[in-house]
Amino acid sequence: MAENLTNSKWHSFQKPLFRVIAAFVLLFVCSFSFPHAYIPDIGSYTHVFFERMVQWVGKNILHIKKPYTIELVSDSTGMYIHVMILFIVAIVAATLWGVSDKKASSNYQANYYWFVAFIRYYVAMQLLVYGWNKIFKWQFYLPEPNTLFTTLGNTPKDLLYWSTMGMSRSYSVFTGLLEVLAAMFLFFRRTQLLGAFIAAGVMVNVLMINLSFDISVKLYSSFLLFLCLLILFPDAKRIAVFFFSARPIGPHQSTVQYLLFKKRWLYRTVKTIVIAFLLFDSLAVYLSSKNFNDDKAVRPYLHGAYSVEAFVVGGDTLLPLTTDTYRWRRMFIHRQGYLITQLMNDEMKDYELEIDSLHHEFVMRDPEDSSLHVLHYINTADSVLELRGRFLDDSLSIYLKKIDLQKLPLLQNEFQWTIDK
Repeated sequence: MAENLTNSKWHSFQKPLFRVIAAFVLLFVCSFSFPHAYIPDIGSYTHVFFERMVQWVGKNILHIKKPYTIELVSDSTGMYIHVMILFIVAIVAATLWGVSDKKASSNYQANYYWFVAFIRYYVAMQLLVYGWNKIFKWQFYLPEPNTLFTTLGNTPKDLLYWSTMGMSRSYSVFTGLLEVLAAMFLFFRRTQLLGAFIAAGVMVNVLMINLSFDISVKLYSSFLLFLCLLILFPDAKRIAVFFFSARPIGPHQSTVQYLLFKKRWLYRTVKTIVIAFLLFDSLAVYLSSKNFNDDKAVRPYLHGAYSVEAFVVGGDTLLPLTTDTYRWRRMFIHRQGYLITQLMNDEMKDYELEIDSLHHEFVMRDPEDSSLHVLHYINTADSVLELRGRFLDDSLSIYLKKIDLQKLPLLQNEFQWTIDK
């Protein structure tokens, strides 16, 4: 290794603050599970230990009586307790670090450089995952048929935002490109400031969306924003001069002349391999599935929305009265294995669905009471479906017609430069 890292003078409060922040960030990263295709997910191995700690603290120290989620997922009560624990542990670890440092002084400038480098690559790695998800429409997917027929007032805020984003591929691709671009800039020291600026702007927007639409990634998006601000911190004075002063901005004064390897070509080779691996890891799921636009991905058999043309109970045909809370108005088959019924009063009911194509049967499981219902289906034409069988102790015959979703106004691919008719 050929390092030229000077141990610049740090103020008395900077070293302990750095130790606490570094310990907290490393503990968070090592305890929060975020699966990747080939990169080891450390959190998947450590979460059991940390969740037991959360459970013990919640019971014996916080005395939480009501049931809560101890799993370490963003915005769970367990995760908030976990963050509190990590902060306390970080203070203890930083104190022990400081005590040992009195005997052998550490090169804090070197430690800080490597810490920021680690943060840059971690943030870039996560931005690549989120960015490609948006570009290939895996995150903000097209609304499912049942969502398209749910009234605005009955749609939860998070689903409403998700559906709105899912309707526009161009905007989804645009936001994804910003995240990928920020990630690529963060890989290099010369462009890390620009990358951190873009990433911080993206994460501020993401955090506000999560807060405003009650999307359950508030804590993790806050953590990523915090990391972006840590990357920007070394240039805080230069940034302040740029925005609030007419004085010229000097070049970034790096104490690092060159790192890692005596030979530049070896350093560049290793760095290229690392970046290529991170790119491959983030793209592997799309390469293996060959799904580069989820809007066009093949949907499951019989997926779609169906209008109920006739609803026969024990030989009696029920009229389509909006006051009827038994007759179906529409039926939807969801891509994730659900059959959803919409009653005449627009109330929705979900059933877990398995389609037995050999026996032409819908096997429906009610998630509320685990009861099973089996309906025989007859696909009499491309757009006509007939269901027969017993349902809620009644003999049913249901005649359905598939709805052409592409004719809905929301799915029209319209664009106008002018408002002229």
